[in-house]
Amino acid sequence: MMKVLLAGLMLVFGGMLAFGGGRMLYRAHASERWPTTEGTVVSSGVETVRNRRTTRFHPEVKYEYSVGGHSYSADTISFGGNDTGALPDAQRLTHRYASGTKLPVHYEPDDPAIACVECGNAGMSSYVVMFGGLAFAGLAGAGMVDMVRSDVRERRRLKGQRLAR
Repeated sequence: MMKVLLAGLMLVFGGMLAFGGGRMLYRAHASERWPTTEGTVVSSGVETVRNRRTTRFHPEVKYEYSVGGHSYSADTISFGGNDTGALPDAQRLTHRYASGTKLPVHYEPDDPAIACVECGNAGMSSYVVMFGGLAFAGLAGAGMVDMVRSDVRERRRLKGQRLAR
């Protein structure tokens, strides 16, 4: 029973990863067809992220825009991710989107709070998350099927032994 529960949890976790990566891929490509409005960068800088082994640099760009008379703010540059980890790359991006810069903002028509400024670039990480999640879920699902088959075979074997007596 514990094996089935563990495999079920792995299946759910893999499914969540696949869904998250797939959603990012979908938004990255769909955002190219979204309507646009003019936005303004309100802040731009580089965030330093340190852990025990590495230091990464993440560009932080916040912008405001309005759709249908409602104001929104967002910080998504692209759905593919912009975290290259290198300081020069992060600085290049934040210089391109310096505070006060006017820029076209692509927003989702059904939910204008979801927006980006660079569209179409899905980024390798979204593919890795989606396909990794699919592989994880697939292995867990195959393991569950194998466990069920094994259990059915064992029950048939035991039933056959009882009938032979």
